[in-house]
Amino acid sequence: MANDNQNGKTAITRILAFSAPSLPLAAFALPLVIYLPPYYVKYVGLSLGVVGLIFMAARLFDIVIDIFIGMSMDRTSTKIGRFTPWLLACAPFMSVLTWYLFMVKPGVSAWYLVFFLFTGYVAFSASTLAQLGIGASLSTNYHERSRVFSFWQIGNIVGMLMVLSLPVIVVARGGSEADGVRAMGMFIVIAVPLCALVSHFFAKEPIASPVKSHSQPKDFLALFSLVSLRRLMISDIALAFSGGVTGAMFLFYLSSIKDYGKSAFLLLLIYFVSGLVFTPLWVTIAKKFGKHRALLLACCYTILSQLLILYLPKGNVALAGVLIGIVGISYAAPLYLIRSMVSDIGDEDKLVTKKDRTGLLFALLGFTTKTGYALAVGVTFVLLQAIGYDANLGMANTQSSINGLTMIYFGFPLICQGIAIWLMNSYPLTRERVEEVQHQLSLQENDAQ
Repeated sequence: MANDNQNGKTAITRILAFSAPSLPLAAFALPLVIYLPPYYVKYVGLSLGVVGLIFMAARLFDIVIDIFIGMSMDRTSTKIGRFTPWLLACAPFMSVLTWYLFMVKPGVSAWYLVFFLFTGYVAFSASTLAQLGIGASLSTNYHERSRVFSFWQIGNIVGMLMVLSLPVIVVARGGSEADGVRAMGMFIVIAVPLCALVSHFFAKEPIASPVKSHSQPKDFLALFSLVSLRRLMISDIALAFSGGVTGAMFLFYLSSIKDYGKSAFLLLLIYFVSGLVFTPLWVTIAKKFGKHRALLLACCYTILSQLLILYLPKGNVALAGVLIGIVGISYAAPLYLIRSMVSDIGDEDKLVTKKDRTGLLFALLGFTTKTGYALAVGVTFVLLQAIGYDANLGMANTQSSINGLTMIYFGFPLICQGIAIWLMNSYPLTRERVEEVQHQLSLQENDAQ
């Protein structure tokens, strides 16, 4: 099936089918950060230091492996598309690896975790890149790409909310925390192959037009000759760092400064739900003003809304929930707008180089996003230790530690959001430029036939 024409809309069934794998992929990613590390310490019996080192090494490995997977995808050509075979091939492997990661018995060695975590990350990264590549192929329309990737983001948020709710339900029914982790694993094991099949049969990735050559290792640096890509990648790493700081410090700030304790988890859930509900708002803004301006406005909103967190009242969960919901309005905007803009850059790159490097472009985006999040956790935790902050003390921390926590929580995001605003203010790949690029690509394809 060919992709939708430049002025037409992509069928909602195709978009929903493309978005389906977001559910298990997001459900896999979240426990790797929140649940599995303590699970392997408390339940499996590995030491805290060993688990920390293994998960850190796996995350760094995941950052690097994306580049090689992306280049391999760009060289793939089959009757069912370039990216769909990867999604289908990885699904059974990911299900098996998830089973061994989540259904682990107490007493296994550290090498057990090393093998299944590292291979699990390979399957996860390949599946994620394949899904993004399918999304980029569904439409060449500038605004329609925003709509396509907004559903991708909605799928991610729904997947996170689903997996977050499972341990709560299991524990409420008398199960243990370990039972909750296994319930998450079972959901992923079942959903991954089913959603991959749904994507294959109903999203129907278009068959890409042949190109003269594909991406090479040297193209990783050559891509940065595009001004639009440089601006977008720097913005992405800045916004990922900002989001990483907010995510890592959110519970610390609410419990140690605003005294919300266990209610902080509820407020975090409200933050995610708000991002889900208001995703269509940013699609409308992008359609009216352009994607780069929508991203700029989202960054401005994020800066201003942080004032609500700064002056959040203590002990009033209902009012805090309303204010956190207002802050969360812009949560999802950068995540899907940037991926939609990468699809536009892929067209520009193809016009200039005659190469189709979509896989490498999304791998590069994965590199900057994951690097930003990884740096955020490392930098903030080191600084918290340096200022003497103790998470177990809560509001009993010293005033200097509380002040330092506040400066870190608000300072880094303010700087990072400001960088993205500055870069997007003169972003060159506007709607008019994208439409011109696509017109020239169409002429090239007609001449080649």
